[in-house]
Amino acid sequence: MGFLKNKIFIFIIIFLILIVLISVLIFTKRDNTPEEWEATTLNAPWSTRDSHGSVVFNDKIWVFGGIDGGKDFDGNYGNLPHRSDIWSSVDGINWELITENAPWGKRRSPSMAIFQDKIWLIGGFVEQNRNSDHKNDVWNSENGIDWKKVVSFAPWKARSGHSVVVFDNKLWIIGGVNFFERKLKNDVWYSEDGIKWTEASVSAPWSGRYDHTVVAFKDKLWLMGGCGFGESSESTKNDIWSSENGKDWELVTENAPWPARHGHTSVVFKNNIWIISGWNTGEDKGLRDVWYSDNGSTWSKTEKDTPWQGREDHTSVIFKDKIWVLGGMDSNWEWTNDVWYSTY
Repeated sequence: MGFLKNKIFIFIIIFLILIVLISVLIFTKRDNTPEEWEATTLNAPWSTRDSHGSVVFNDKIWVFGGIDGGKDFDGNYGNLPHRSDIWSSVDGINWELITENAPWGKRRSPSMAIFQDKIWLIGGFVEQNRNSDHKNDVWNSENGIDWKKVVSFAPWKARSGHSVVVFDNKLWIIGGVNFFERKLKNDVWYSEDGIKWTEASVSAPWSGRYDHTVVAFKDKLWLMGGCGFGESSESTKNDIWSSENGKDWELVTENAPWPARHGHTSVVFKNNIWIISGWNTGEDKGLRDVWYSDNGSTWSKTEKDTPWQGREDHTSVIFKDKIWVLGGMDSNWEWTNDVWYSTY
């Protein structure tokens, strides 16, 4: 009888230990879920803004230009203060002002890339002595401080809201808009040196659009979302297209499971494409969701939405094995200068 009691006692002890171990594992897993975001700062020294550029270069995060809506936005983006400043940070907390007046001028919606060991700034919308216009210029820098204009007028038309990506050892520019001409772009160009440009497609099968994203993933270009003209829900996209060469495009899906959006960001991280926030024109609000896919066609949503309000025209980079989100305009039409990261 005593032997049986001992066996039961030992069994109970083992059972309790297992429960404790399982609880610890569950807690640890929950504590390290990819849905957790941390803010390094809610008020960076660079002014509130959206439509800026960001890259990672020389082990630093860099922020370039953009617009600041402040509290007096009258609905006309052309009247907003445009920035020509450059900032860098080694940790996302402490920021250094490189210059307040970069030679590429007060500019919003430039597209940025790291290519051939240089930072490249391509196109965008420039405010200059009340003579604002879209640009088709190309600038680069070997250190983020000294800039060189390598192309004044590229063969592709002036635009903003376009995507620039490095793929197949080439620099690519895809889509965009010219608001003054009321023209949406669905052309595709590439360059092997950033100076001489070749047109891969004069009119890709996806509709002309801006504020979309393009990433290079698994030996293909992937184009996601964006918008056209108008305030209807149909003007904002949630389609996905892919291409192996920039000329021939395949429709992956016309309606991805994530809501239609523009002004979102996309990054490649830990063998997945990630889509972060954006703006849904049909609902007239910013989105707080995060989606990921390891194949570009099947998507999963993280369990938790982001802690910040929905936003658009922020930037995202990969830095120190984390996804970083910087600035943007939130659902209340308020511009931000916060910095967040997640390890996912």
